[in-house]
Amino acid sequence: MSKQHTKTKGEGHLWVAATLLLLFIAQLTLSGCAQTMHAIEHAKMTTTVKMSDSIFLNPAVLDKNRNIYVRVTNTSDMQDISFENMLKDRLAAKGLTIVNDPSNASFLIQANVLYMDYEKQGLTADGMLTGGYGGAIAGALLGGRGWKGPAAGAIIGSAVGSIVGGAIGSAFKVENFFGAVDVQIQEKVEGGVKGVVITNASQGSATKLQTEKEITSDYQTYRTRIVAKATQTNIDKTEAARVLSEKLAVQIAGMF
Repeated sequence: MSKQHTKTKGEGHLWVAATLLLLFIAQLTLSGCAQTMHAIEHAKMTTTVKMSDSIFLNPAVLDKNRNIYVRVTNTSDMQDISFENMLKDRLAAKGLTIVNDPSNASFLIQANVLYMDYEKQGLTADGMLTGGYGGAIAGALLGGRGWKGPAAGAIIGSAVGSIVGGAIGSAFKVENFFGAVDVQIQEKVEGGVKGVVITNASQGSATKLQTEKEITSDYQTYRTRIVAKATQTNIDKTEAARVLSEKLAVQIAGMF
């Protein structure tokens, strides 16, 4: 009787062990499949371009004088981007004449490449766009809506499944790469324009001094920030920078 009881108990342990093993194998398979499918879905690079503010230029000025002056600076870590040449080529393709003397131009374009690198925690395409022209580079955390997909920190398995998923993810990693450019366009206006420059200066912890200065200019000024984002599995940084620079140049030229 005792031997029979022992045998039944041992079989029960074997059954539990076999069940856990099957569950373990199933989890590894599902985790690996999910990571692989995610990587396959993003095998081809996809891009998106957005502007912080729309700009509408006067078509009458374009019809009268199509001379344009372009000046591009680059304060990003990626200095080998030929963005100025790309932008000039796109503008010339639209029938605009690039001039070296700004006094002969009906439009002045000044652009600064702020960022051209991987998206990371605390520095995202959405955050950069929200900051707008002249805004801070640091953006919102990853996760949420817009360009950002579902929250990355969702727990979908046990510790073992996470380790396996991480190992697969290190080999097939879907990456986001984005570029941001601040753009200022000045449009020559007959008779010029008048405006006011307001300066707020802090004087101590509780006092602020506000001053105003009237100005006149021959140009109406427009400003916007443009952000282009690329997503791909194991994205190539150099190729992504080239593609996004072209997208940004097309976006700016599209305003004319």
